[in-house]
Amino acid sequence: MFSSFLRSTSNPSLLRPLLLSSAAILTAATANNYNYVTNNTKCEQSTAPEAKRRDSIVEEGLTTRKFYFYNTPAASSISSKRTNIYTLPSSLTLSRDITSLLGLPLSRLSVGKYADGETSVKIDDGCRGKDVFVVCSTVDDDSLIECLLTISTLRRASAKSICCIIPYYGYSRSDQKKAPRTPIAAADISLMFTTMGVDSVICMDLHNDSLRGFWDNGVPVDHLQPVPVAAAWFYEEVGVEDLCVVAPHEGQVARASDFRKRLQKLSGVDVPMAFVSKSRSHHGTREGEYEPILVGEVKGKTVIIVDDIISSGNTMLKVNELLHDAGCSKSYGYATHGLFSSPTVLKEFSESSMEYVLVTNTIYHKKGSLPEKVKQLSVAPLVAEAVARTVGKRSVSGILNEEDE
Repeated sequence: MFSSFLRSTSNPSLLRPLLLSSAAILTAATANNYNYVTNNTKCEQSTAPEAKRRDSIVEEGLTTRKFYFYNTPAASSISSKRTNIYTLPSSLTLSRDITSLLGLPLSRLSVGKYADGETSVKIDDGCRGKDVFVVCSTVDDDSLIECLLTISTLRRASAKSICCIIPYYGYSRSDQKKAPRTPIAAADISLMFTTMGVDSVICMDLHNDSLRGFWDNGVPVDHLQPVPVAAAWFYEEVGVEDLCVVAPHEGQVARASDFRKRLQKLSGVDVPMAFVSKSRSHHGTREGEYEPILVGEVKGKTVIIVDDIISSGNTMLKVNELLHDAGCSKSYGYATHGLFSSPTVLKEFSESSMEYVLVTNTIYHKKGSLPEKVKQLSVAPLVAEAVARTVGKRSVSGILNEEDE
């Protein structure tokens, strides 16, 4: 249930309109499934995750048949007496899966709106002296404010340490001044988190790895990469025969290369790679328009286009057309963050020649809202392992690159 927070008043005549307006907000919030209090029921695991059907391991999204980057014994050693995990609306379902894998209850938190539209936050489960994790994708300004106020509230409530898990880091594409008198929003957002009192941060597939340098020196930032998990999915589902990995532009070559390396490591087979160069056209096109040029051979091959974010979908859809014009036999797409910001994007992907597009559940989509050609891969096992390693003071980077710890 949602708990409304009413400002106290000594005048009874003023209380009635405030109650009525708050009730109206509660009704609207319930209809939108936005304001909530998390369920503190402990998610018991009677059997090891590997022994279950893969589609029953998590509530949201798919998982690989084998857990390549999740260590059950390490995760199950976390005690709820010393650790609390809170979530905000933008990451509720993902957080339920994370706590289920860790064998922990999801700590209770109330978040909503006052009658005047201001955000309200209340920590319902005590956190004094505990290591605290807050899971929130900052997909919009509301979720950002909720996350900042929650961190501040936990700090004032005497949490021992606060680690913010940000599956999708909003404003990450604003990482430089692209024109005079414009902000570097990604840096400004990190300053806000530092000011609120966060001790450490876990992000997933940042648009640019250099964003970690925007944070204060005293705030370590672990950068989780779901790309190897996605590569494992395609290895299990598609295989590597006649396969080619494609970067949709020069900025994605490193990410596509990591994807390719993981496929090669899993299969022991060399996987070719191609990329699309966005060269500015010299034929009188308008400023900002580019002519895509394919570098590499894809004729007769199954291709996987690897990107980090799908927003308007234009880049991936245009590259897909280019690859089919070049003679590829089948095409798939992968992007960590499926924003799908335009109402027509999902329809365009449904009508495209792609087999399907795989995105992760760093961004929540209502059940049944994604078409058949858009699949969601759960990153809950990866995040759960990162939490377990953070609590146990073990290497987080070692999850994927298998460094000696």
